Amino acid sequence: MFRSRPVQYLGLLLLVVACLGVIFFPIGAPPQPQPYTLSFQSAKPFNQLAPAAVKGQPAKSAADLVDAALVTAFPSGQGTLPSSPLTFAPGSKTATITDKADTREEAQSRATRIANAVSKALPGATLVNNPAVFTNFPSNPVLNLGQHAIYPFQRDTAVKLGLDLRGGVNLVLQVRRALFSYQFDQKLTDADARDAFVSKVRAALTNGGAGLDRADVNFATGANNIIEVRTQAKDTEEFNAQKAAIDAALRGVGGVKFSPNGAPKFYDPNAGSGANNLNLGAGAASERLDRTVEIVRARVDKLGVSEPLIQKQLPDRIIVQLPGVNDPQKAVAVIGTTAQMEIRLLPAGIIPVPQRDPVTGDETVNFYQADASGNPTTPIPANVARQRSDLVVPGQDVKPNTQAVFQQNGQPAISFQLQGASVQRFADVTRQVQNPNNEPGKDRYIPIFLDERCISAPRVESAITSGEGQISGGFKTIEEAQTLTSLLNSGALPAPIDVVENRTVSATLGTDSLIKSLRAGAIGLAAVALFMLFFYRLPGLLANCALVIYCLLNLAVFILLGGTLTLPGIAGFLLAIAMSLDTNILVFERLREEMAIQPTFTAALRAAFSRAWTAILDSHVTTLIAATVLFFFGTGPVKGFALTLGVGVLLSLFSAISVTRLFMWSVAGAGERNRKLFGTPVARSEVAAESSTRPVSGGRLK
Repeated sequence: MFRSRPVQYLGLLLLVVACLGVIFFPIGAPPQPQPYTLSFQSAKPFNQLAPAAVKGQPAKSAADLVDAALVTAFPSGQGTLPSSPLTFAPGSKTATITDKADTREEAQSRATRIANAVSKALPGATLVNNPAVFTNFPSNPVLNLGQHAIYPFQRDTAVKLGLDLRGGVNLVLQVRRALFSYQFDQKLTDADARDAFVSKVRAALTNGGAGLDRADVNFATGANNIIEVRTQAKDTEEFNAQKAAIDAALRGVGGVKFSPNGAPKFYDPNAGSGANNLNLGAGAASERLDRTVEIVRARVDKLGVSEPLIQKQLPDRIIVQLPGVNDPQKAVAVIGTTAQMEIRLLPAGIIPVPQRDPVTGDETVNFYQADASGNPTTPIPANVARQRSDLVVPGQDVKPNTQAVFQQNGQPAISFQLQGASVQRFADVTRQVQNPNNEPGKDRYIPIFLDERCISAPRVESAITSGEGQISGGFKTIEEAQTLTSLLNSGALPAPIDVVENRTVSATLGTDSLIKSLRAGAIGLAAVALFMLFFYRLPGLLANCALVIYCLLNLAVFILLGGTLTLPGIAGFLLAIAMSLDTNILVFERLREEMAIQPTFTAALRAAFSRAWTAILDSHVTTLIAATVLFFFGTGPVKGFALTLGVGVLLSLFSAISVTRLFMWSVAGAGERNRKLFGTPVARSEVAAESSTRPVSGGRLK
């Protein structure tokens, strides 16, 4: 043992260094290319920055001049060209270029080269300084290990903080089973009146039976006289029973007359297999829930959120935690939108009429019956117009490469491409209904629906055989168009989802909770360290040193496991520290007893570790069982508590067996010379009295 002690200390030193490296040098996935957008501005419109044409040579546009400058700035072998050219609306004094990079340093270097090329090609154009563009990029890794990379030193630890410590948005999403929409003969704009009305409707439904006590009741988005009732019907039989029960319950609400606002909607994830079972715990429904989680994760990545938590909660819920997000409405809009796009053909005699709200600027498309000259006459509800139209292109036939662009009139739009059989089908349909001569009354329209809402309804002037098109007219800003492209490119949700819980934790509250928790933990640890030093003397000092190593090891393992630290996690961490000290106390108390009966200190130390081991093992195993049960059956914060506790218990065994034992044997010589350094031994009379009560063979007491 004595000969191997230097080797043991060397191994312990390497372990401490490795732990510090894991804590302060983050380990993560290697950098991946991600897009960023550079904005430029000028005193004059960009289309006027191009110099006048030289006699005998064709004039070049501003975009052409920038393209040529970028080719010079990024010659072959010295980096790829930006992923998109200079984009600007006619008459606009701002322009953008989209590029891709792996790391922050690469993005900043490429941005400088792009800015120099643009200013050289178009004097007067300057880059808009926006450091936030590079915020989500990682630094250059110190070491690339294939599927993992080690990143440079950072002052803050690499521990991922949970929502309650960092602040952000917590969403609970639920797959929608059934939706019932009703219109009533009042218009409620006051918030208190709306809440009271919803409570009255909910009370009526609770007494209606058919499982309506768990129904979700809310006003439709943007409406003041339409309510929506969502239920979790298991099958079509329960769906029909709930519809009848809701109709009967609403008739009992006094002073209000309800009427259906469109047909009720029932989502059956197993409809493709001919079944009506909606149990999302198995089969095709479970696969669709997994697919929904993947799409939600892709959309969260588009938000630029670092370290989000996305997990499914059977049978039909998804928990989404977005640390650091301060705009919950944007998160709900991006995550909860189904983004099911359809291109349909309106029948002859129905025309769309776009109308823009003068206050909000939002554009809506209304449908009307047309007379023989093509003039609108009788309004038609949008859902009725959609039902009468023919599906031409389903959403899955739109390629996931849509882009936000500017039209010739300066308005934002979205360009898209079709794939599969829809390319030929779209060409055939537009060829059949085209009206190249603008003959009155013969116009046909192909409205584009997003989640059953018409966002554009272009007129078919000629056959479209390229499989390409544009969505225009429904976007106030280019940012709105970019948000929709993100949704379309990440894919449509296989099932509509509703936000059943939306809870926001402010960053200030999260930081305050973290500071208070760390302060309380530090005070507790200091008090325990002083107690150990005062009561156990030299062993107490060694236990405190072992505790420091234990904390470093615990934190490093927690980081490597990818855990997220929450308030319950801190509680589990402190509890594990207490168990680690309890392990040392068992050994030290046993040592005090053995010092009274063993002839030498070395023999007492050996006996103390040997005889305390069974009690240590029993206490750790029982705690580990409890932590395992909590981890596999708990959710959210309970899992975090169980993870930190379980990891701490396992490492406590290692600390007691290796670190504390190594320290104690290193000072065994001092114990032979002066036993008072190791505390006051238990009196021999107390040891003898205790040993006289121990069972002997046959189960009798001695």
